[in-house]
Amino acid sequence: AAAADAPVDLGTYSDDLLALLDRLGLEKAHIVGLSLGGSIAQTFTLAHPERVDRLGIVASTAWNSPAFEGRAVAAETAGMDAQVMPTLTRWFTPGALAENGWGVRFARERVRRAFVADWTGAWRALGAVDTADRLGQISCPSFVVAGELDPSTPPDLMRNLASAIPGASFEVIAGGPHMVGLEKPAELAASIARGLAHT
Repeated sequence: AAAADAPVDLGTYSDDLLALLDRLGLEKAHIVGLSLGGSIAQTFTLAHPERVDRLGIVASTAWNSPAFEGRAVAAETAGMDAQVMPTLTRWFTPGALAENGWGVRFARERVRRAFVADWTGAWRALGAVDTADRLGQISCPSFVVAGELDPSTPPDLMRNLASAIPGASFEVIAGGPHMVGLEKPAELAASIARGLAHT
C-alpha cells in the first residue's frame, strides 16, 4: 500500500474534517479530539466556528515543543520500530505496559506499521500549532480533559489551555495517561458525556 500525501500543517487535517462533515451532510457536530486530534479540533473550531456545536479537547496542546521536531527526525533516521518503546512509555502508565493489554498492543502495532512520512508529517504539523493566542476566540461550549499521569500534556498545561477558553470546563481523570482513551476508556467516555452536557 502507498501512503497518502503527508500533512503540511494542522490546516490540512482541518480541511479533511470539513470535507468529512460536508460528505456526511452535517451542518454542525460535536468535535472532540485527543492528542493531535485535540489540536486539530482547536484549529477547526477557530476556522469554522459555525460548524461546531460542542468542542472537547483531551490530552492535547496549543503550544509547540522542540520535542515534536525531535520525534520527526528520530523516525527519519532510525525508522518506526525504534519509535515503539519511546512512544509507548509516553502514552501509557508503567502498569499498563507491564500488563500489555489490548490498548497497548493496538498502539504498538499502529506505531510499528505507520509510514515514516505520515509520522513525521504529523509531528511537524503539530510543531506548527498556532492556536494558543486565539483560544479566547472560541465561543462554543467547550470542555478540556487531562490525564493525571500524562507526561506529554500534563494537568497543569491542560488547565492553562482550559482557562484560555471562555467558560470551558476542566476535568482530570485519576490515574490517566496520555492515551487515556486506550487505558481508561470508560472513565474518558464518562468525562466526555459530562463535558457535552456542560453549557
